[in-house]
Amino acid sequence: MPLLTLQVFATGAFGASSDEEQTVPRLDARMGYHGAIAHRMAFIEEQGEELSVGDIQFLIGETPEGVQRTDDRVMANGIDSGAVWLVADVINPTRDTITRRMSVRIGWLDRVDFYFMPAGEPPERFISGDSIPVHNRSFATRVPTAEYAFPSGMTRLFLRVETADPVVIPFYFSSLKAGHDQEQFDAAFYSFVYGVMFALAAYNLMLFTGLRRKRYLFYTIYMVSFILMTASYSGIGMVLIWPSAVVWQQWAPPLLMLVFAFSGITFATSFLEVKLRRRKLFRAIQVLCAVYFALFAACYYIGERGWALTLAFALVPVFTGLMLYLGVSSWMSGMKSARYYLFGTLASAIGASITALTVYGILPYSQIGFYAVDIGMVLDAMLLALALADLVKRTQQARIAAERKAQVDHLTGLENRRGFLPVAESLWNLVKRNNRDICVAMIDIDHFKMINDQYGHATGDRILRKIAKVLDSSRRQGDLLARWGGEEFVLLLPETDLPEACNVAERLRQNVEALTIREGADILQCTISVGVANRDSEEVSLDKTIVMADQALYQAKLEGRNLVCAGNASDASARAVPV
Repeated sequence: MPLLTLQVFATGAFGASSDEEQTVPRLDARMGYHGAIAHRMAFIEEQGEELSVGDIQFLIGETPEGVQRTDDRVMANGIDSGAVWLVADVINPTRDTITRRMSVRIGWLDRVDFYFMPAGEPPERFISGDSIPVHNRSFATRVPTAEYAFPSGMTRLFLRVETADPVVIPFYFSSLKAGHDQEQFDAAFYSFVYGVMFALAAYNLMLFTGLRRKRYLFYTIYMVSFILMTASYSGIGMVLIWPSAVVWQQWAPPLLMLVFAFSGITFATSFLEVKLRRRKLFRAIQVLCAVYFALFAACYYIGERGWALTLAFALVPVFTGLMLYLGVSSWMSGMKSARYYLFGTLASAIGASITALTVYGILPYSQIGFYAVDIGMVLDAMLLALALADLVKRTQQARIAAERKAQVDHLTGLENRRGFLPVAESLWNLVKRNNRDICVAMIDIDHFKMINDQYGHATGDRILRKIAKVLDSSRRQGDLLARWGGEEFVLLLPETDLPEACNVAERLRQNVEALTIREGADILQCTISVGVANRDSEEVSLDKTIVMADQALYQAKLEGRNLVCAGNASDASARAVPV
């Protein structure tokens, strides 16, 4: 999860080392430094009351032991840990001014002040940070920024950073072009990330609207909450969405962190069917969510933003571990779609960890490392979308399989009446449009009740299966055979006139008659009677033809069984004619 990044920020500490000469380090204004350069500067931590530039100057001159150095490119401290000053002397050995762009590329800092003090002159100040509306900042940028034309000679640079959030200071000293290039890259990158997120959120919102499945709504909320959360701590929200809402910006990161975590776990419990599979765990998660939000409300009521942030950071490992546990356990229990969910959660967790280690300075700084959290979340979103698609696919397959099972006779393996009629209607309409011949044959096993009564239903079922197999192997390719019910079968013969249909029916009768079945010491020979009818006019329907074929079958029974009789569907009163 992206929140893992913030957790590392919250728990880090300054890795300072004393400078042997106890002097302010120097930067060359001519150089374009690559990456964060906190390790090239000195820093002083405020202890309680706020210090001024004059106070820092005094401390540097009178108590040099208070001036510290760090080996880390990016400085990091804990939540609400007090203000930090960074100091360096910028040397311009040329006669011309050199304009440089300085920025702290973190969007959640409350207050960032830049001071530039050329030798013998008062300091010039630039202000930025979340506690200042965008239009009141020195530069209306996403991250705290200042541009300054360094005159010839030495200019002392002061940077004061204060926030209740995790103190992270990736300070950059670059040319204007490099700074603008970085801004363009950031804009393109976040446009891509948010574009993917918005597209997935909108698509799943449409699915929810059409299918009314809550998991799609929860996924949409999960994506939107991620967008709002990253917008709150990246500075994008302050610049583009709520430029004057200072109080909201102060409380948005911890609140949206909670919303993001809870929407993620809500989606997970819905997608993984935790409520059905693990009711006690589901209730425990609900209680945990209620407790966290109640504690956040209490922090807001008493105005303790630092406590609220600590609460949000404490939530991160709990819910990350819980979501991974739900994914692993669901996959192990046989839910195949859970593998996409698990891989997605791992992707976001790994990406967040890489970003945390990069910003903290454990890994060498790179743009890929810094943005790994967002890349991981994009992968997470895509894999979760695949998980939803896979679940839909499996649900559809299960539904189709259930429908198919409902259309197949479990005893004989043939289509049953429910499966036969839709296909038969389609074939009938096609033949009717082309004005072609089509016939229906109704087939009944002779004296089947006597077989059941004498030998039992198990033997009757075995005979049914064997006769069904003979009928199925004897029909022509393209004919549609189904079990109509009991010991009756129906056969649809497209592109077939009445004489040809009677010939087919006779072949079926002969093949069944040749079948012998051993039952203990007895040899059973079964026969069938067949009634055939055709569509001989435009007005004749499938139902009417089936009725006439059934009447022809009844006629075959009356005339002694084990024979084929035919009739015309357009003349229901006509006697079936023995073949």
